[in-house]
Order: sequence, then C-alpha cells, then structure tokens
Amino acid sequence: MVSSKTHPANKLPNVDSATRIAVAFSGGLDSTALLHSTVAAYGPEHVIALHVNHGLQEVADDWVIHCAHVADSFEVAFDFRLINWPGGVGEMSNVEAQAREARYEALAQMCEEHGVTDLLLGHHQDDQAETVLLQLLRGSGLPGLSGMAAQRSLERTDIRVWRPFMDLSRKELESYAKEYHLQWIEDPSNQDDHFTRNFLRLRIMPILEKIQPQLRKNLSRTASHMADAQHLLDQLADIDLNVMTSEDGLDVVYLMALRFEDMARANNALRRWIFLQGLNMPSEERLSAWWTDLEQLKDMADHQLQWVHDGKHLRVWRQKLSVSDPSITLGRWEFIKIDEDSDEYGLALDIYQMAMDKQAIQEKIRSGGEKIRIHPKQSRKTLKKIFQELDVPPWQRTARILCLNDEVLAVAGVGVHVDLLTQYGPRVKPIFVKETAH
Repeated sequence: MVSSKTHPANKLPNVDSATRIAVAFSGGLDSTALLHSTVAAYGPEHVIALHVNHGLQEVADDWVIHCAHVADSFEVAFDFRLINWPGGVGEMSNVEAQAREARYEALAQMCEEHGVTDLLLGHHQDDQAETVLLQLLRGSGLPGLSGMAAQRSLERTDIRVWRPFMDLSRKELESYAKEYHLQWIEDPSNQDDHFTRNFLRLRIMPILEKIQPQLRKNLSRTASHMADAQHLLDQLADIDLNVMTSEDGLDVVYLMALRFEDMARANNALRRWIFLQGLNMPSEERLSAWWTDLEQLKDMADHQLQWVHDGKHLRVWRQKLSVSDPSITLGRWEFIKIDEDSDEYGLALDIYQMAMDKQAIQEKIRSGGEKIRIHPKQSRKTLKKIFQELDVPPWQRTARILCLNDEVLAVAGVGVHVDLLTQYGPRVKPIFVKETAH
C-alpha cells in the first residue's frame, strides 16, 4: 500500500479548483498516475486530459484511442492534437528536441482554447536524474544542471506548468498505479538506446547505481542545489543590471568596467540580460567573440556594432547594447477626417480630392535631403537632423515618406508637414498604419 508521504495526490499543487486543471496525458505510467490522482484530489469536473500525438510511431493513433477511453472512464474532458511534420520525419534532425518543442506548443494551444491556466506534467525523480546526468555530459552550466523546474510559467503565455512528482520515483508511481489497478501504455521507443537519454537510463545508470544505490535521488537533490545557486546568481545579476540598464538598453561602459573588475560577474550579468530579452543563451564561443568585439571598440559614443543571434539583432550604439527585431515593418497610409471644430492641422479636403484625382499623393523612398516642418513654431529641418535630435538609431531611419507632388507631406513616425496643411475648414490628415510581417 502506498504511504501517505509518497501518495501522488498529496504532491499536487494548491491551485484554484474552481477552474479546470489540465493534465498532459500521454497514456504512460507517469501521466496515468497523475491524471488519476488529480481527479481524486479535485474532482473530474475540474480536470481535462490533453494528449499530443507526435505521429512518430505507427501505434500513435492507438494511443489516442487508449487515452480517450481512460479519460472517459475517469469522467474527465479530453482533447488532443496531431503534430504534422513538414517534409516528413525522415528529414528531421534532433527529433527529441523538436518533438518536445512541438508538444509544448500544442499543449499551450489546447490550454488557451479551454481557458486553462494550470498545466500538470508527470515528470518524476528518475526523469530529473537523467536530465542532470545528460546536461553534465554536455558540459552545461548551472541552468542546465538545475534540471527541470518543479514550477514555471510557459513562455509567452499565462499558463503555469507544474511537475508535482519531482520527489517521487518511478517505482513509487508504479506501486500507486498497481494498487488502483490502472492501465497504462509502455512506449516501445523507450527501449531504443540509440537515443542518448535512453542509453543513459538503460546502460549507464544501472552501472552507476551499483556504486551509489541512491544515485537518482542524489542527482535530483543536486539539481535542487544548482537551482538555488542559479537563483542567487540571478539576484546578483539583477543588482548589477539595475545600475547599467535603461529603456535604451544595456550601458556598455558600465558593463566593460565590471568585466575589468570581475570577469565572472560581468559574464553573469550579460547572460542574465540576454535571458531577460527572451533570447536563447549563446554558446561559450559566441559569448567570447562578443566580448572580444566589445573590447576592440575604441569610440563607444559613435561606433556601431551588430550581432545576429536567435533571430534578433543585437546592436551597440552610443554606449548602449540593445535588441531589435529584423522583421520588416509594412503598412499603409490612410487619410482620416478631422472634426471642423478641432484646431488640428490637416490637408484641405478640396486639395486632397484634387490631388487624389491627379494621383499627386504618392509614397516615395527616402533619398536624402528631404525637409519637413512638423511644428508651426519651428523651422524646416532635414529628416537627418530630426532623426539626430530624436536620437533615432541609424537602423531605424528608413522612413516611409508620403509626398504631395514634390513636397514631403508626412513621414511615418515623425509627423506631418504643417506648411501644406490648414487648421480650418473640411480637412483630412494622413496617418501610417503599421503591419509587421516576419
């Protein structure tokens, strides 16, 4: 009989049971025990089982049927997604990583569709031990050696992910499943030692356990220690970043001063800043190359430096390191009517209609030397001068310009040319509506 100390139902998080709780349900031992204990703790009306069919094995469709049957027997709602692989599975590299990414994306979609904010996963102590050993062999740092977090938020969502079984072994879950006569699926791919994780579990860990019987428990405890250490490093990095970050980005002068004083601390701060930008961590080689580039900057005020990483541009300009999206900003010009009681500047309606008839209003590409007066109390200035006064970075100076005949009428993100406009009578004003295409 399963003791109360190791009973899965006693490991579940204290969440609001007034809303549905989702269980990632593969049909295996771990998720079956998780679904059963969650139903016992919260009631079937508050639980939904979510299944992801990766389509990587011939029996995958049978698993969907099995999971639907189990969910029905537990009287809980059930939903599933089928993953389609463009180009076929045979063209894929790193199948495990891609399948994991696709699985979380599918789970997030289902959670959002069903209004779920709490998602439970069945990972347990053995999984954590394997993860730590795998990361150790890869030469990972503290984030990797911290293993899987017991609780975290799913990226770019409001969904909280829980792993309540992290201190329970597979044997304890199996005892629970047998006590309640649960039926589960054994994935045949788990016996394929061509996969690195399976090789460690099937070949390496049994040998190590002969030396240290508490191996899995010890590795799991090590992950917890590493997570605590990483938490402290994050706090230190936040203290350092507090004095060197602003809306414009990361102050390179402060960063390089910290590197001169304490290289490890500067590395920690830069890694934390990269993480806070939502970017994947760069390799040691790439990070080292970035430091070399920064050290070679002689004029921090004027020099420009650019790197491409994780689909984004990292740029140094005027002593600040910032991240920008290289996506192309598209859009269209529209004219909207101005209330005649307003004193807002606009293009006289009759002039606008005549210009449209003659196709005299057109968008043009910036060629240099364009001038505009965006305020009645200011003189005409070149766009270059306006961009400099506004501290607009060089890579953001490709302006969308609307012209009336040969005169600049409006510049997207800058303003309208008041010399061509009026504050009286029927009139319209041009606005630029942005659309971002990746």
